[in-house]
Amino acid sequence: MIVIGEQINATRKRIAAALEARDAAVIRDAARRQADAGAGWLDVNGGDPRPGREADNMAWLLEVVQGCTDTPVAIDTASAEAARVGLSLARGRAILNSVSLEPARLEALADLAAGHDCMVIALLMGPSGPPCGVDDRLHNAAALIEHLGKAGKKLDDIIIDPCFFPVSADAACGQVVLRAIAAIRARWPEVHVGGGLSNISYGLPQRRLVNLAALSAAIAAGMDAALVDPCQEGVMPTILAAEAVAGRDEFCMNYVTAARGGRLG
Repeated sequence: MIVIGEQINATRKRIAAALEARDAAVIRDAARRQADAGAGWLDVNGGDPRPGREADNMAWLLEVVQGCTDTPVAIDTASAEAARVGLSLARGRAILNSVSLEPARLEALADLAAGHDCMVIALLMGPSGPPCGVDDRLHNAAALIEHLGKAGKKLDDIIIDPCFFPVSADAACGQVVLRAIAAIRARWPEVHVGGGLSNISYGLPQRRLVNLAALSAAIAAGMDAALVDPCQEGVMPTILAAEAVAGRDEFCMNYVTAARGGRLG
């Protein structure tokens, strides 16, 4: 399972304040805790609407994060300038989060991805907006896979983000995205599938419970990558248990090893 720790994101008030104050201790704490909890990559997002600031934030964040852990990073930005800085500074094999079919984003970020040995998250947003159903997602996935293939990316370099939308706004959203995950997995067995599933619980109380239910169901449907908070109670045990049930943990050895190490809570 590709686990990308989601904490270091400027949309979080604590991280935004740390960015503004250049408080490295807050960032180091988030990086270390997520790495210790089992994240395989650390998402790094320094979003800022002020001209040039996001690229500066990205450079500073990578200096701090990579100074305290060897866990590789996911460069999370829609800014070509920030992505260029991030990919040039990233150690190890980074993930670029994310390329979509939105024209300006597709051209700029896919070209950057072509010049670096990185994985790429392909977000199934179409040129005119969010996908509407399973067929729409498959159409967008095919287009992005083709485009990234021309940029030199193999299927197993690509993580398809199927777009998780709130079930509080439309009760069908959960089943649609689960069917889309299964369809993508069946059509392109070598690609990775997954993304930021916490959107599915937006607007609901006790969001953690909805996220854990979605995580388990999505893994059963074929998801093998997730942008999650590995420090949140239940997240890593749910991943381990769901993979065992889905038949992706031979003899349940990952689950049993985690239990012996006291990592199941």
